[in-house]
Order: sequence, then structure tokens, then C-alpha cells
Amino acid sequence: VTHMSTYGKRLREERLRLSLTQQQMALAGGIGRNAQSLYERDLSLPRADYLALITLLGTDVLYILNGRHTLYRSPSVIVPTGNGQLTKN
Repeated sequence: VTHMSTYGKRLREERLRLSLTQQQMALAGGIGRNAQSLYERDLSLPRADYLALITLLGTDVLYILNGRHTLYRSPSVIVPTGNGQLTKN
């Protein structure tokens, strides 16, 4: 049996991963706690502005939307080696 998670379950999972209450995440997303609860129970769809705001908390919004975690990569930095050469760090 395949278990399909919903966006609401993934939103709750991300909130708990960040150790936030519904009130804290709602405040960060510019909504009320009741709206947060509706989102997590799949009774209402979050708006784009809310999703954009909660990314500032470190929320993986792509995971919430499609169930796939974002792969964060640090950008390659070109640094001098001290001998006149450049290397990727």
C-alpha cells in the first residue's frame, strides 16, 4: 500500500522540523493561526505570498508542494591559492 502524503501533512512536517508552533508559522507567513490549521488539515490551499514568506524560516516549500526535497548546494567560490593560481572551493 502506497502512502500518499498531502501538502497539508508536509507543511505540518516542515513546521515541526523547524520546532515552530502553528501560531509562530502563521505569524511568519502573515496569516492567522486558524488559517495555518486549515492549511495543515488540507481544508484550504496556501497562497503564494504565504509560501514565499515561510521560506524565510528555512521551510522547504518545494517539498511542501511536490513532496521532493530541495537540494541546497553551496555556490562554488573561486579563491586565490596564494601562488597566483585560482581554484574552486
